[in-house]
Amino acid sequence: MKAGCSGGGCSSGCGSSGGNAAPRVVPEIDSEAINTGVPFDERRLNLGATPTKGTFVTFIDLDLTVECNLRCTYCFKEKWNEHMEERVAFDAVLWLLHASGPTKNVAVNFMGGEPLLRFRLIKKLVPFGKRRAWQLGKNIHFGMTTNGTLVTDEVVSFWKKWGMGFHTSIDGTPEVQDRNRPTTGGRGSSQLVEKSVPKVLQYRPHTTARSTVVPDSAATLVESYKYFRSLGYINVAFVPGGPSFWSPESIQAYEKELMGVCDLVMDEFRQGRFIYLKGIDDAIQGIIRDKRPNHACGAGRGLLLVDIHGDIWPCHRWNKDHHQSWRIGNIYQQFDDLVRAELDRPNHTDLLEQNCEICVANKFCAGGCPAENLEETGKVYKRHPNACELTRVWARAGQYVHDVLLKEGNATFMAHYYKDKNSQLN
Repeated sequence: MKAGCSGGGCSSGCGSSGGNAAPRVVPEIDSEAINTGVPFDERRLNLGATPTKGTFVTFIDLDLTVECNLRCTYCFKEKWNEHMEERVAFDAVLWLLHASGPTKNVAVNFMGGEPLLRFRLIKKLVPFGKRRAWQLGKNIHFGMTTNGTLVTDEVVSFWKKWGMGFHTSIDGTPEVQDRNRPTTGGRGSSQLVEKSVPKVLQYRPHTTARSTVVPDSAATLVESYKYFRSLGYINVAFVPGGPSFWSPESIQAYEKELMGVCDLVMDEFRQGRFIYLKGIDDAIQGIIRDKRPNHACGAGRGLLLVDIHGDIWPCHRWNKDHHQSWRIGNIYQQFDDLVRAELDRPNHTDLLEQNCEICVANKFCAGGCPAENLEETGKVYKRHPNACELTRVWARAGQYVHDVLLKEGNATFMAHYYKDKNSQLN
């Protein structure tokens, strides 16, 4: 499961394409095939509460709980002791299988809070979803975003059995992790995460270390990168959070440190080791593609969130307290095509209010996270100036890595990025 989106602010792992609009052909659903123990005629799930036009829904984030065992200093999610009822979780999976229409491959990403607090439910929900998808001629993939503190051998064994993907949130060195991501009791969480990382990487070596960078930790990227590598991570993402909290000085510190990380990554390339570095990889891909993407992610298009009450939102990042007008519906009531239509558009970049044509990042930036934009500027298609500048940092760093390794003709770099263009270069 790929970490984040091209906007950089997401952790869901959705595909940025978000699916393609197609003629709406809804398969017939056999009531007996999807029975979960509750008589079908007594179920409240509204199979008509699905899109009637636009993009088929192929991916949902599922908030199994809003409870979490950490209190991250920058977290945007609600925090109280409330879980999704089991019936809602099962119904949400059925809803997705119906809302995806003729699409054969669908996906569910467990969110929270911390989804592993609901591991007992997950152990029932995943086999159920696999079975129901198979009965309807579909394939369903499950993944989760976890803080890594509750990973056990049993959890990893379950992931492996069912082919689950996952995404680990870890901010950096123990000092950074403990400061940014304390437990509910105020203690550090780094030791808990360190114990889980070997289990995680043994199962999935390409799991991403997804770090949220705040201004206070901007000057620690090099040390955090070395720490991640010492743990065995080869995929790393240093994603700035909360654009409004950044200053020109902290952005400058972030760029200086990121350039230092780039030098370390290039040394690894020279030793024949490919390292994925979020942002830098995006920029390099954009340089080679030489064409701006149409969307930052699939939010509100092929991707939606079902929260603990069955309410439908564009994605997990939406602030439900402040943005009620963006509630798309409820799996037991209705689906509002008009609300979703604001995001379910063929091209987002054409709607941006910035003058992006002259921006150094315009070959890979598609306007950032729409939920973050809404929170920072009040508009989904208008970015905060600091968000733009932080993206330009990625662009400059990516151009630096690209130009140096291309000039050197680095074999690892060329094999990964130019494998389909070697004939054009020779």
